[in-house]
Amino acid sequence: MEVYISRSTGPLGGLSSIKVKVNGEDQGKLKNNDVTVAIAEGDTAEIAVNQSFFRSKPITVSDGDNVEVTLNPKFSPFYIGGVLAIILGGLMKIPLFLVVGMVCLVIVLVMSSNWFVITKK
Repeated sequence: MEVYISRSTGPLGGLSSIKVKVNGEDQGKLKNNDVTVAIAEGDTAEIAVNQSFFRSKPITVSDGDNVEVTLNPKFSPFYIGGVLAIILGGLMKIPLFLVVGMVCLVIVLVMSSNWFVITKK
C-alpha cells in the first residue's frame, strides 16, 4: 500500500525536517513543501509525524490516500507570542513580559503532542 504525504507548515519550524512514522516505525523525513510516499503492508496504516518534542496525533489511512501535514493554528500564536515576549522582556528589562513569554511557551510544551495536524485531502 502507498500513501502520499505532503508537508505545508510554513516558515514556523520549516528549517528542520519532520520524521514520518508508519505503524510506529520511521519511514523518512519531510522538509517544508516536500512530498514523500509511505509504504506499508496491509489495507490500512497508521501515520504520525514528529519534530523534536512536537508531534501529531496518528491518523489511519488507506491505499492511495493523499494526506497533508500542517501546523495546528491554535498553538502558533502562543509560540510566536512567547518568543517575542521573552525577547522584548530581556531587551526592555520588563519582568512581566518574561513571565507572559514563559507562560506561553509552557502552554506550547504542554500541547506539543498536537502541534502538527495530519488531514486527508
